[in-house]
Amino acid sequence: MNPQGEVGEFSKLFNGFMTLMRRFLFKVICVGPIPNHISFIMDGNRRFAKKHNLQGLDAGHRAGFVSVTYVLQYCQEIGVPYVTLYAFGLDNFKREPEEVKCMMDLMLEKIELTIDQAISGNLKDLKVIFAGDLNLVNERLKAAAQRLMEITEENRGLVVVVIVAYSTSHEIVEAIRESCVRKCEDGAGPLVLEVSDVEDCMYTSIVPDPDLVIRSGGIDRLSNFMTWQTSRSLLHTTAALWPELGLWHLVWAILKFQRMQDYLQKKQKLD
Repeated sequence: MNPQGEVGEFSKLFNGFMTLMRRFLFKVICVGPIPNHISFIMDGNRRFAKKHNLQGLDAGHRAGFVSVTYVLQYCQEIGVPYVTLYAFGLDNFKREPEEVKCMMDLMLEKIELTIDQAISGNLKDLKVIFAGDLNLVNERLKAAAQRLMEITEENRGLVVVVIVAYSTSHEIVEAIRESCVRKCEDGAGPLVLEVSDVEDCMYTSIVPDPDLVIRSGGIDRLSNFMTWQTSRSLLHTTAALWPELGLWHLVWAILKFQRMQDYLQKKQKLD
């Protein structure tokens, strides 16, 4: 056997061994409670690019998409039903126009790639939902997002919510406006809004509230992300930049969630 063949055979054996060990680890973790919904604030792509001297406005974001692939795979294997990815906030529109365009183009590229995978039947266990004010993105990106949602609508398995053009403050204003419209259309007596009326009109009303929020990049704040829905959630911050986030960061966050169960359950009862 030539050296290249030996290296390839060793790599195959090593990858198989690591997959086996990962599945064993996940079985151990699953003895305890598993979050029903994990939200990820994907922070640190630009810092990662600067740290590693990567060239190109989208270099860090491309590295971040690799982490998305692995994180979703791990969540699927663990058995997490819902995952939310904070992909692009309203504040991101304030960045340099060239960077915004690069991010939009990269997002479109990855969505179209995912559409191809879905059409070929490789994503039967994945349902993708886009949430946020999609009217604020370009028509091509909006159409691609809607196409991917349509293709995966009947899929069963992991539900991935991609948050785009979003902030909680914007979401609440839009939810109140929509709930008022619905109430007026009903025409049933005086206009009285309940909390449930507003919640039903939120972008993320189609999925349960997160149990665990994981933020990369070492910053302990939500950055206007789902602050309404995460009032009972556990916030876990890791110093790892998003492209650096790996298996052990996710495992550690879930173990922390399991350790905090008594506190979280008491908090839910008090609320």
